Amino acid sequence: MSTPLHDQDASTLLARMATGELGSRELLECYLERIGRHNASINAVVAMDVGRARREADAADAARQRGDALGPLHGLPMTIKDCYEVPGMACTAGSPEFKHHVPAAPAIVVRQLQDAGAIVFGKTNVPYMAGDIQTYNPVFGTTNNPWNSALTCGGSSGGSAAALAAGFTALEFGSDIGGSIRTPSHFCGVYGHKPSHGIISMQGHIPGPPGELTEPELAVAGPMARSATDLALLLEVTGAAPPAMADGWQLNLPRAPQKSLSDFRVLMWMDDPGCPLDSRLSAVYTQLQSSLVKAGASVTRGSPDNLSLERFFAEYAVQITAQFLAWPPAATPTVMRHLMSMGGSLTSLLPLPGLPPHADKFAKGAAISHANWLAAREAGLHLRAEFLKVFGKYDVILTPPVMTTAFRHDHSRFFSLRKVTVDGKRRSYTDMLMWQAPPVLMGLPATSAPVGLTHDHLPVNVQIIGAPYHDLHTLKFAELMAAVTGGFRAPPPISR
Repeated sequence: MSTPLHDQDASTLLARMATGELGSRELLECYLERIGRHNASINAVVAMDVGRARREADAADAARQRGDALGPLHGLPMTIKDCYEVPGMACTAGSPEFKHHVPAAPAIVVRQLQDAGAIVFGKTNVPYMAGDIQTYNPVFGTTNNPWNSALTCGGSSGGSAAALAAGFTALEFGSDIGGSIRTPSHFCGVYGHKPSHGIISMQGHIPGPPGELTEPELAVAGPMARSATDLALLLEVTGAAPPAMADGWQLNLPRAPQKSLSDFRVLMWMDDPGCPLDSRLSAVYTQLQSSLVKAGASVTRGSPDNLSLERFFAEYAVQITAQFLAWPPAATPTVMRHLMSMGGSLTSLLPLPGLPPHADKFAKGAAISHANWLAAREAGLHLRAEFLKVFGKYDVILTPPVMTTAFRHDHSRFFSLRKVTVDGKRRSYTDMLMWQAPPVLMGLPATSAPVGLTHDHLPVNVQIIGAPYHDLHTLKFAELMAAVTGGFRAPPPISR
């Protein structure tokens, strides 16, 4: 059975448009029609600039007929996370404070996409100020998972992942500081890439505040798609030195020398006492290991030189809180401020019933001085240096993105007191950050790629971690892995 137009990846669509078999306007109308029929039940797309998009699509088709090339994304319609500024549409970041913020200039990433020929026709939903592992906010409401509307699509790039899975767009762009690309990709069964820190500019992203020139610590902008090939294409379009460094620096990511899975040395880090896995995930990862071995990959199961998640998460908790609270109140998630509101004084009161593991570390980050921030960064760098020795033995490290599959919506007020049920046990909501923490703390590339379905038909991704700036290595592995895992699977037909 041929793949429906709305489920085809961007590389396939671009190839079809290049031959004249498919038009940009035709593809745009396909997405608009599908959004019109199905978005009410998913609520992934929250704003559109249809008139401008149609004009740009017609212009792209006319340019192609003349033989003019507009760039590697010539005439491709796409949506983007509602944290990126796009003239003609409000950039709300899910916050009433920014409900009417319509920027005059595009975010750096948006400009790069448009310069490459893309048509950014819509915005996708996010949690309030991109500050949750679920996607809901007081401006646009809740985004549902296309696999099961009772479940979350993840966050904060949840609308992005849901739109990709539902066939509303072939490309998206998210951002990630706490798994915000990797978790929703896992929950919705699509591809997402957290790049090496600093190789894609975040200027024009909320949070921080509009107009901020500082490139944030820990946080990254990154591509989302329905194939690893498309992730690589978007990385090529957007990867560059930050604007302040552009005159003196250039990005030159090393190409992956591997031609097949049999050329890869793989460490599968799937077990850690700090964050045990849902048995449904474990079953899929056991099958993945078998498939990789059968394909000729060298696979070792274990932890990276006996380093534990506990060590990474303790350092990460301090730093992520400090970064969030560096943004002014109007650009900082309320849920984060609630957890940290007592600052350093909280440490003297712990342990308190119901608070998550490492609450003291979160609190330390809320009250940190610049000198202590530098000490925390130094501690993280020493841990990074220890970890990077592992890449002398392995090309990529596979981990879960998070410890479970998509779970039921939970909008209870206090982020810090929420629980997630895993194999019948109630676990802290912040456990969802533990497998996400190492690549963020160390600034490493990490690709979230589909590898199968659980026995109850929910998507499962694996996190592919690479050495610094070896983004193309993790993407190459994800591309080759699709041949043995099946890659992207469309969810069941959507009903209203």
